[in-house]
Amino acid sequence: MIGGNYFNYSSPFFSNSSMGGTSSLLSDYMSLKNGSYKKLLRAYYAKQNSESDSSTNKTGNKTANKEVSKELKDMQSDSSALKTAADALTKKNSNLFEQVTKTVKDENGKETTTKDYDWDAITSAVKSFTSAYNNTLDSAADQDNVFVLRKAAMMTKTTQANKNMLSRVGITIGKDNKLTVDEEKLKKADISDLKSLFSGSYGSYASSIGQRASDIEKVTEQMIKNAAKANASTYTRNGSYSSLATGGIYDSFF
Repeated sequence: MIGGNYFNYSSPFFSNSSMGGTSSLLSDYMSLKNGSYKKLLRAYYAKQNSESDSSTNKTGNKTANKEVSKELKDMQSDSSALKTAADALTKKNSNLFEQVTKTVKDENGKETTTKDYDWDAITSAVKSFTSAYNNTLDSAADQDNVFVLRKAAMMTKTTQANKNMLSRVGITIGKDNKLTVDEEKLKKADISDLKSLFSGSYGSYASSIGQRASDIEKVTEQMIKNAAKANASTYTRNGSYSSLATGGIYDSFF
């Protein structure tokens, strides 16, 4: 696992502009810190080393298969959990951010009916989301796949863009880009701020993160299928593999 700031969200590598060739792509790779750049270079040069790697014995390749499979499965599981957590907050049929009727009794047994939000349920859902978010960053940091790293970096960029609003509801961003929840502050937050961040399937912070997680889940699912079908000779001694359906310019680097 790579410590520190996993992704430099300000890099043009994570923008929507087109790539200007291999030299431009490698230049953009330089913006990834704390080991990610090294990982990406290894993925890039894996193709050039394929001939020598193909001579690796079958036992060595089987070990690489197992290592790659575990990392990919962890990535798929964590991104899937994040997508599920985001959906729990943003689904149209969710009543999480609607007031509920509560009836309470005082010490004399007198009943009082009030309407309020279920703050315990809201807090639990937000904590599940932030926990899944942090786990997804951890798993992404262990990947060599450019698509996965790019999507994870987009997640941190989106989070940074919502830094002030997140802080208002008790969620802070650490130096490692992970999220921490202050439950007491969250339960006292303005419900309109929470709705703005987490409610709604389109345009909200949670829906954007959920979409990135869904993208990662889909590509890792395909990578796992490719890994299962691939001949052992397609795996290098470093656990790199060449049969990825990421599409576009990135295909030539794996």
